[in-house]
Amino acid sequence: MRFPDLDITPFEPRTLANLDGRDAALARAIEHAVVRRYLTLIACIRPHLSKNWPLLEKPIQAALLAGAAQILFLDRVPAAAAVDASVEWTKRRLRPGAGGLVNAVLRKVAASVVERIPAGESAVLDHTRRDLVPLADGSALRLSVDAFSEDAAAAIAEKTSHARELILHWIGAFGFKEAQRVALHDLVEAPLVVTPFDADDARFAGRAEPHGDAGFGVWTGTHTDLTALLADMPDLRVQDPTACSTVEVLRSTLTAAIGREPRTIVDLCAGRGTKTRQLASLFPNATVFATDPDPARFESLARLRERHPNIRVLGHELLFRDTAGKTDLLLLDVPCSNSGVLARRPEARYRFSKARTKSVLELQQKIADPAVGLLAPKGALLYATCSIEHAENGAQVRRLVNRHALSPVLDRTIMPTCLPGEPAATYRDGGFHALLVKA
Repeated sequence: MRFPDLDITPFEPRTLANLDGRDAALARAIEHAVVRRYLTLIACIRPHLSKNWPLLEKPIQAALLAGAAQILFLDRVPAAAAVDASVEWTKRRLRPGAGGLVNAVLRKVAASVVERIPAGESAVLDHTRRDLVPLADGSALRLSVDAFSEDAAAAIAEKTSHARELILHWIGAFGFKEAQRVALHDLVEAPLVVTPFDADDARFAGRAEPHGDAGFGVWTGTHTDLTALLADMPDLRVQDPTACSTVEVLRSTLTAAIGREPRTIVDLCAGRGTKTRQLASLFPNATVFATDPDPARFESLARLRERHPNIRVLGHELLFRDTAGKTDLLLLDVPCSNSGVLARRPEARYRFSKARTKSVLELQQKIADPAVGLLAPKGALLYATCSIEHAENGAQVRRLVNRHALSPVLDRTIMPTCLPGEPAATYRDGGFHALLVKA
């Protein structure tokens, strides 16, 4: 399991390589469940321990987490099988006697599950119920023990597996009710969303269903089918409506804001190029320069030119040399806390701290300040994150406006939508974008 508090995993990469497809898929599912519900699992295990969780040896922690994840969150794995596998692994990995502790604790965890409360019942979302484990489908497990904290913020943190500091921060920023809603949203298994989607296109038949936002579809087919369709449809993108709206907003605002059609566009933090492709399609007469510091992502970007001849992928220094003072549109989709996409990136739920926020803000400023020099007179800067944090969004935009004499045209924070049990068609990531113009 890739999580900083554990040094040892029952499912190391070299072990996965030796498993058949079915067993490897199960191992990944267990890892996924543990990462998504790490703090929930500890809370459900804790009442059955005779010593404090931090005092347990790391292999025992790993075995208990993997076993409890199967018992609580993987419906197709019999509890007895989950217990036996965890016990046997502990005996092999640590020592025979340690298996007895794992056996006793996991059997108590399994016995503590009283019933599954169906989705839609008000009790499921009651933060005061210390015996309920909310699930991604809107249902909940009722336990025979009060596993969760009496403190409201701590209980939400444990039930939804977020750092308590993050929940407290959200309560201060958004209020208690909205903080709880966002935390519950992050329990949802985020769907794959594709665009442009046309329900009448036979290629989507049986593979995708309409999303609530026009032009988007929720992918229901296999990954193999999706890979083939992406190869067959060069303009098809896997992209959430929120991420798409960052570039789409330019359709109705950019020309009016800068007084011309853009000819030179720069995507400075392009990742694997989803927004780069979107820019190239939206502005076919412009040259879209793109770069990314990560070698693997840069290689993916370089392949975009095969299908998008107006995309040029350059290293950082060459890009700055060729576009300084000439850029009509600069996209800064900067690194952030990912707090708007924690349903997709659950490991980021545990990273929140004042020190980390300070580091993120400094990185954003380090990227943005020199990049402003790329803008031509009346050029536009499109600043974007997948964060819902004011410090990373509105506060940074105000700083750019004041420091570089930019004029704000628009800014928009989009909160994530879709709670456990609600249709995938209502799902949206959270994020932010703002458009600024140079004098």
